[in-house]
Amino acid sequence: MITLGRHAVFVVTALIAAPASGQEIVESRAPRDPDLRLADEPLVRIGIVDGPVEYIFGNVTGAVRLADGSIVVADEQSGNVRRFDANGRHMWTSGRSGEGPGEYEGLRLLRNCREAPLTVFDWSLGRITELDLDGNVLATRSLLAAGVRPYNDPLCAPDGRLVYTPWPDDMGASYEEDLAEGDLYRWHTALESVEGDSVVTLRSGIPGAERFFIQAGASGPRWWGRDMVFAPAGAGVWYGTADDYELEHLDWTGRVIRVARWAGPDLTVTNDRVDSYREGWLAQYDDAEARRNFEREVWPDIRDQLPERFPAYEALIALPEGAFWVKTHAWLAPGEELHLLDANGAWLRRLTLPSGVVLDAGRDWVLLRQRDELGVPTVALYDLVETGG
Repeated sequence: MITLGRHAVFVVTALIAAPASGQEIVESRAPRDPDLRLADEPLVRIGIVDGPVEYIFGNVTGAVRLADGSIVVADEQSGNVRRFDANGRHMWTSGRSGEGPGEYEGLRLLRNCREAPLTVFDWSLGRITELDLDGNVLATRSLLAAGVRPYNDPLCAPDGRLVYTPWPDDMGASYEEDLAEGDLYRWHTALESVEGDSVVTLRSGIPGAERFFIQAGASGPRWWGRDMVFAPAGAGVWYGTADDYELEHLDWTGRVIRVARWAGPDLTVTNDRVDSYREGWLAQYDDAEARRNFEREVWPDIRDQLPERFPAYEALIALPEGAFWVKTHAWLAPGEELHLLDANGAWLRRLTLPSGVVLDAGRDWVLLRQRDELGVPTVALYDLVETGG
């Protein structure tokens, strides 16, 4: 495994070998193409502090950019989905809070789903809702009725399958007799796919979320913790455990056909990075008393769970043609850093974002959740340009 500083440069960027096991190994020592950054100004920004309600967001939990340039936004606080044209003008609003058809209790938008123009996952009701491009409900189906209980949001594969990680069977209970309050452990999970009416287990026993023990039957996610992430592709599923810059590619039978390794930022925990994390949290509070409460009541727990090394990444964002972005751990460097890998796992690009959460992306654009200078939640579309451009 190659571990290098983030500014290292090599002439040869990818080495491919085929070991006796038949797995293809793709090792990238540096990105093939120049680094990317955001354009100076967004192409469009949606979200205001006061005015027409359709432009005001409470809790944006997803957004997708459609082929015509329009943007669809899921706002969980209002329980609805809204579509805006390529210039940011409101087109329609669909849905409300509730449990009936076209109503939502927990709202997520799924990307790259082929069954319907728009697909909504309701994590609270365990339900999939399909919408047409005018926001009309086409179909609703219960995942719970099929025995599917996703731990994280499910993802769509290009061939129509739904891929997800189920809730672990024992929830860490097998460790409880050896744990004391505050102890850390890591449960194991699986990758499963829904194919028609069948659920197929692609792989089990994968190291999943790192947790801290509270009491019997209760635990919480570890601050700074590693977790398993995945992204469906045409030939199967890419997944990784965030221990290092490595991902495995499973085919639809669960066989590992390819391993991708690349040289991301150094994972060493340093005081500067810890301070950056703390300052990021403090910046979310508007008054001095709230910041004091954070430092007195919350920060000690976060600080005390520091690992020896950061997780390598925390999300994969698949593109329709098979390439995918890897979002590195949020506090490895100032801003967010993403790496674009091609369909075979070779490292193509590096992108640094000064702020914001990626909701959707292509090779040359990103859709971000941000806050403006007044703290108003917004959705902003940016072109990506080469550094120095």
